[in-house]
Amino acid sequence: MLGGPAVGKSSLVSQFMTSEYLHAYDTSIDDESGEKSVSVLLSGEESELIFIDHAYTEMNPDDCLSSYDPHGYCVIYSAADRSSFTVAEHVLQVLWTNQNIAQKAVILVANKADLARSRLVTSDEGKAMATAYDCKFIETSVGINHNVDELLVGLLSQIRLKLENPEKSRDLFRKRSIRKSKRRACSPLSGACLTGGTNPNSPLGPMNNVISDANTPPGSAQSSPRKYRGSRTSTSLKVKGLLGRVWARDSKSKSCENLHVL
Repeated sequence: MLGGPAVGKSSLVSQFMTSEYLHAYDTSIDDESGEKSVSVLLSGEESELIFIDHAYTEMNPDDCLSSYDPHGYCVIYSAADRSSFTVAEHVLQVLWTNQNIAQKAVILVANKADLARSRLVTSDEGKAMATAYDCKFIETSVGINHNVDELLVGLLSQIRLKLENPEKSRDLFRKRSIRKSKRRACSPLSGACLTGGTNPNSPLGPMNNVISDANTPPGSAQSSPRKYRGSRTSTSLKVKGLLGRVWARDSKSKSCENLHVL
């Protein structure tokens, strides 16, 4: 369980422990250890999930990676706290750089979704970030028990899918990484340039070469009027390409909310 302070990590785990829908839990692990287990029966097979829950000041992403090797990560932010959204993106960057998203189950969780009047992060922003980092997305509310059981079941589903299809998971991640590295050098949400943006294994890849045209010296071959020949056809192709990318993004955005597929 990773995320900034006061986003509801411990509350989510506590709700997992008391869920009547999944009708099984185990509180035998010492509460002060920061680890609690839940037994989940899914598709006729019972699994035990152990949740590692520490305060952000005690367990930042780097500490987590050096201390544990979990099968999955819940990256949680509060929909009513934009600073926690920034922390969540930092966590995803660390997981991406270490290729954990390629191999492990990762779900971005927007908690406190019931606080409509206090909401500062929209659902679309959450889905956009999940899409950018190739992870799953769900909105929850411990206060009204909204999507808490769905998150628990979805997390187990993602863990099983990643374990059963390691090659497919890596191939999907590799293909998406290549596409992203060709178009992005800055944060996918804020537009601010980030450290390590040229890392080909990061969604923050080098900028598209088209941008460099703005600095082409006058009189060079690239600035010749001949490049405008057939501009109507070129523009048409660009529009088609843009629409294709928009449709692809929309499809991936919808996919990121399905916790039962890779």
